[in-house]
Amino acid sequence: MFRASDIFGRRPGGAPDKPAVQASDVEPAKRPAGQAVPVNRVWDPATGRFVEEPLPAEIQELMGIRKKAKLGVKEEQGAEQAWGTDPSRPRAPPKVLGPASVGLGLRGKAPVAQQRAGPGSEVDRTAPSVQYKGFSKVDLDDRYYERAAVVVNGRPTYWSGDGQFFIYWQGEVQRWAICDAASYAAVKAGQLPGWAYKEDHKHLCQASGWMEAWNGEWRTPDLEVVFRSSSHHPPQWEDPVAQTLITSVEYHGFTMKELNMRYYLRPGDVVQGRPSFWDASGVYFIYWQQSMRRWAICDLKCLEAVRNGQCPGWAYRADSAHFANACGWVETRNGEWVDAIIETSVVGESVRGLKVALSGFTKPDLNTQYVERPDEQIQGKSSLWDPSGTYFIYWQESMKRWAICDMVSLQLARSGLAPGWAYRKDSQHFSRASSWMEVWGKGWRDCTVRCKILEGVVRDSSPLVKTEAAEEASGTQLTASQYRTLVRKVYEMKNPTKLSDLDLIFEKYTDREPELFKQVCEKYGADPDEVASQMPHTAAEVGAEAEERAVIRMAKRESADAAGGGPDSPL
Repeated sequence: MFRASDIFGRRPGGAPDKPAVQASDVEPAKRPAGQAVPVNRVWDPATGRFVEEPLPAEIQELMGIRKKAKLGVKEEQGAEQAWGTDPSRPRAPPKVLGPASVGLGLRGKAPVAQQRAGPGSEVDRTAPSVQYKGFSKVDLDDRYYERAAVVVNGRPTYWSGDGQFFIYWQGEVQRWAICDAASYAAVKAGQLPGWAYKEDHKHLCQASGWMEAWNGEWRTPDLEVVFRSSSHHPPQWEDPVAQTLITSVEYHGFTMKELNMRYYLRPGDVVQGRPSFWDASGVYFIYWQQSMRRWAICDLKCLEAVRNGQCPGWAYRADSAHFANACGWVETRNGEWVDAIIETSVVGESVRGLKVALSGFTKPDLNTQYVERPDEQIQGKSSLWDPSGTYFIYWQESMKRWAICDMVSLQLARSGLAPGWAYRKDSQHFSRASSWMEVWGKGWRDCTVRCKILEGVVRDSSPLVKTEAAEEASGTQLTASQYRTLVRKVYEMKNPTKLSDLDLIFEKYTDREPELFKQVCEKYGADPDEVASQMPHTAAEVGAEAEERAVIRMAKRESADAAGGGPDSPL
């Protein structure tokens, strides 16, 4: 098996320490009988045979397989003493050598030489760890444990449980990389081998930004990464830059089982000065207690008190450190506040930027592909750029709309102004079907633009259309009666047997009709837009078609904003 250092990461001009396998080298070299030499044995598709490659002597010494050879034999020693055959000393019984002694093992099990945990002692499986899933080279999909004593370029390394692979910091290029244990000597010698590396130089727990070697080229994998730490570990999240990368955290070990959930970032839901994190049900949330200078976990019942500056909670941190740290949490147990014994998991998933193709503009240069640049934010949102880097789609905050501009006016766009060659006539996402306005001579004209999504997923947080906002300001709202009509419609379509219980359900959800509608739609897989569009109405209730569209819009918006159902949900 080739080492990563034989293929990737070799310095320019560096010569390999062994010749490449030739097609004529079909027969592995014979070893003297009884000599146990650890080898790697892999299938070579070029020759159609297995190729055995002995581990270098220095690697065997580092991994504790082979002791350093003595420099020489003292003159006063006889030949028999030098070779351990002194007849005056009792001889040990012969040792039976099996396949494991020469690096072979059961199918699916790593060779003995690779089962070692690299230099030093075995891997501590209670240490902080990071786990990857999604590499094309499945050997890299493993859980890597921190080894604080094994430092490379000033940072600790992380090793797989069987010691075959490790993560290390490439100091010269300032990035993380994953390498095999056979290349550890090359790493210590200053080379930069690796099967995968972190292209964006950020924390190793972030799924985006990794590159892997596959079929002779570098490609971007779709990963899920989980960084775990426990309450007996020192704080793992003290770097302010790394803290900004956290979008979801999962807890295990709280006495109150409801707190053992995964919490997701809601960047727009700021509580006491900082964004909050919510569980999937929308009942429990992590928030910053401004007056106490600490993080805490609370539930929806206390949200109003929290927004008013109070500090209730079921668990809280004893310090001001980040809530992703497992150490330092306090929970209530048997009526007393005690230290919580928990594990935290910071979860990250690869997010590929949006890639779209626009067509329909009179100006040909605008009819091209645009790729999202998450790090290139203009007026609060990510921009999308054409392949030449000349034209870009950006959000005009002052006008509440998307527009297309060119590089010449980039500084004006960054300053908050609204230059552009074309813009949308509403505030919806640019990928939605709608008319645009484009430059035509000295004026503007309508144009119909088509948008095709090539890669990624649209995450639309755009505000409502301006005309919709005006309607809302004039008092267009869904009443409790209208929500009840929508709920009844869902039951008529999905579960008519429940209609007889509606009076009891409505009584239980008095003043919580939006929440009820959301729960019913989720339970029965109903589309709020479709249900609202079929709702019977009169002119006195909603007026003309514009009002009907307002019902559809408000039903979706308010039901999406409503809190999730609790354990007492009657649905």
